[in-house]
Amino acid sequence: MNNLQTDLYPSRQFSKPHWQERLDPVVYTPAEQTGPLTSKQLNSFERDGFLILPETFNAEEVDLFRAELQRLSQDTEVLQSPAAIREPDSGALRSLFDIHRSNTLFAKVARDTRTAGLARQLLGGDLYVHQSRINLKPGFSGKEFYWHSDFETWHTEDGLPRMRTLSCSISAD
Repeated sequence: MNNLQTDLYPSRQFSKPHWQERLDPVVYTPAEQTGPLTSKQLNSFERDGFLILPETFNAEEVDLFRAELQRLSQDTEVLQSPAAIREPDSGALRSLFDIHRSNTLFAKVARDTRTAGLARQLLGGDLYVHQSRINLKPGFSGKEFYWHSDFETWHTEDGLPRMRTLSCSISAD
């Protein structure tokens, strides 16, 4: 008897870009089930793949986030950390990985119902943070960030089997 499961998302097997249809749902929770998101927001997320929720955090909280980011970007220990990615020319902090593990404030943000509660509703159950990072790249300077999907790397390198994932971005703009 063959117990090997076929990889539903074969990755890095083609010499040219290859379009792969998504085989998993986008929203796992039925629209009629209650949660922080309305049925209209769930339908919008299912259709568009994203939601913009202005003023999820109030101005005081955003100011606190900005101050902490400023502190982190100047902390020598943080800058020397293997979790830090720096701009090649200036050495400025570009990204900081595992922020939910290394920083008390951003650990709270990751657990906050305004972030985790939304993710829990979209994914239809309990969740965990597979990866977290802060991107500090200022617009129009520094090395570019191209549009991409992290699922391929998570699937191929980390063994994440299915697309039951969600990316959450918080912008201080």
